[in-house]
Amino acid sequence: MNFNQLSTSELDRDLTPEERAEWNAIYASYQSRSLLTGEVFGIDSYAIDSNGKPLLAAIIIAYRVKVLIPHEFLWDDAENIPAEITKNLLGAKIDYVIQNIDRENGVCVASRIAATQIRRKQFFKTKPKVNDRITCNVLAVGMKRMFVEVGGFDINLMWNELRYSAFSDFRFNYSTGQTLPAIIKSVNKRKPIAEALTISVREARPHPFLGLRKRHPVNSRRKSIIIGKYKGLIFCKLEEDFDCLCKYSAYQSDDDFQIGDNVIITIKEYDDNSKRVYGVIISKWR
Repeated sequence: MNFNQLSTSELDRDLTPEERAEWNAIYASYQSRSLLTGEVFGIDSYAIDSNGKPLLAAIIIAYRVKVLIPHEFLWDDAENIPAEITKNLLGAKIDYVIQNIDRENGVCVASRIAATQIRRKQFFKTKPKVNDRITCNVLAVGMKRMFVEVGGFDINLMWNELRYSAFSDFRFNYSTGQTLPAIIKSVNKRKPIAEALTISVREARPHPFLGLRKRHPVNSRRKSIIIGKYKGLIFCKLEEDFDCLCKYSAYQSDDDFQIGDNVIITIKEYDDNSKRVYGVIISKWR
């Protein structure tokens, strides 16, 4: 039966105060298309597509009512968002708007897309500008990338937009449900959704290069750990959020060193223009 044709008075008669508050919020969202906010409690397979693959839905249960948000109602560009991203939404705080109510079975269907459209309108009413400080919400964390939401925009961040130092696995540093400070790098509401807003989390903090020369002068030796390799350079952690780009000593071989090895390095050069530090690996240490 269509919800508008259903008399809820009988069904609602014996509700507890907590249940009544939950249903009243759901009715209001359905009737006025107002926002609700909740934490993703689970990910369910609600059907099978024509290829035999499960269709996924995020589950929110504020108190007793099960709210399903299908994958295609979660993302503006759902066709290009892998199912793995949806699976990683557990614990994320998201907005949604109720689309359909099965009052007799205590189940609702909602849309996050409808909510992000409202959030984007609210966001642009604040007249955001480049270099404004904002807060982004972590939606999903994978090994090499992370989805965050700010102002109704879903933004895919890589490591160089998050920190000044490299790291091999986002999941060691970030978790779904976190909030992170960021700054706006570009904003233009006339552009497509995917290009309308760009942000930087790392630039919301002072650059760790400042004062580094005093803490680690040229020719000083420092203990470090290898956190990456790229085009012959070895990324060695110098501080929590800053790497020294190192080379091997002449007698060393790349086969002798692996990511995760503890090493001794010597600081050799500072590049003020690129804000980089270069060094040489002296030896391993334990």
